[in-house]
Amino acid sequence: MRTTMTKRLVLSFAFLAVLSGLFLYTDRDRADSLPRHDELTTIRSLGQAFVEVAKNVQPSVVNVTTEKTITMRPWNRFGGDFFKGSPFEEFFRGSGSSSREDGKGYQYKQTSGGSGVIVDKEGYILTNNHVIEGADKVKIRLNDGREFTATVKGQDSRTDLAVLHIKANDLPVTTLGDSDELQVGEWAIAIGSPFGLEHTVTVGVISAKGRSGLGTGIYEDFVQTDASINPGNSGGPLINIDGEVIGINAMIIQPGTGIGFAIPINMAKQILNDLIKTGKVVRSWLGISVQDLTPEIAEHFKVKEKEGVLVGQVYQGTDAEKAGLASGDIIKSVDDKPIKNAGDLVKEIRKKKVGEKVVLNILREGKPLTIEVTTTPMPEKAEFEKNKGEEKSWA
Repeated sequence: MRTTMTKRLVLSFAFLAVLSGLFLYTDRDRADSLPRHDELTTIRSLGQAFVEVAKNVQPSVVNVTTEKTITMRPWNRFGGDFFKGSPFEEFFRGSGSSSREDGKGYQYKQTSGGSGVIVDKEGYILTNNHVIEGADKVKIRLNDGREFTATVKGQDSRTDLAVLHIKANDLPVTTLGDSDELQVGEWAIAIGSPFGLEHTVTVGVISAKGRSGLGTGIYEDFVQTDASINPGNSGGPLINIDGEVIGINAMIIQPGTGIGFAIPINMAKQILNDLIKTGKVVRSWLGISVQDLTPEIAEHFKVKEKEGVLVGQVYQGTDAEKAGLASGDIIKSVDDKPIKNAGDLVKEIRKKKVGEKVVLNILREGKPLTIEVTTTPMPEKAEFEKNKGEEKSWA
């Protein structure tokens, strides 16, 4: 009897163990399969988002091909041209060009390429200034295969931006986003023609914002990305996951990989309208040069906080001079917006319209002071331009 009862108990426990095992296995299997399914769904959705961005934006991205005449002076050696008849003669002709001797040297047609993006149904295309600078002829090829000869509507070397114009109908237009809303780590998509490979799409993230100090000699406020950018991408758009243009791809650092830079689209918007309307950019400025507060400068001027900029020079005849701004003043804010460095000041003044009044909170010999200055047009050619590399410190 006891043996029979024991057997029944053992069988009962065994049955319950098997049944529990089945439930545990089913739950574990469900737990393992559901996350995998959810993850795949998420990955597929993200991949489809990239596909949709490419489909929507690619039609508005154009290939830019330029042609310019290059003159090479002859290098005479023993009475004859050193390169003539040598393998180097062909090398120095450039891509798709032919040379001729005109008595002064060799002239040849050099072709190069880049990218651009259509920003207006009237046929306006935004690109880099360095893509078309000095070009005799600019050709545009659209995603649908149409080709046009473009006119250069305007150029701005200080931001490395240019606007081209083509006469065409039914043009696809891109949507411009807001680069001020960018966050480091969000998706970034580059479209362009690297090495002539048209409508190439690469994906990465926003690596950094407000990059400067790269020694380009232009206004530097770059968006950094690890989306692959190569020669030929210049002038093409950098796009967010919503398909909005957030930058114009401009440069890379050699021999670095995964380090590319784009001009923020908000900066480009300011330049775009001026170039379309007048073909040039009229910038507002105060008429001063400034520099960052180093620990040594802060100690010399007895400034506790390391934020603000030092006025290095006040140019004669400017409103800054008339308003009483002086060399040695430390600018702490513009219209109550704190200024941490020279880049901040330049950006704030660049946002102002010509003739607009700005209130500067400054320190002079340790004492707070408020000065009101009216912005004036920045001269196109001025004495300060001799120091090209310091342009970012002009305000």
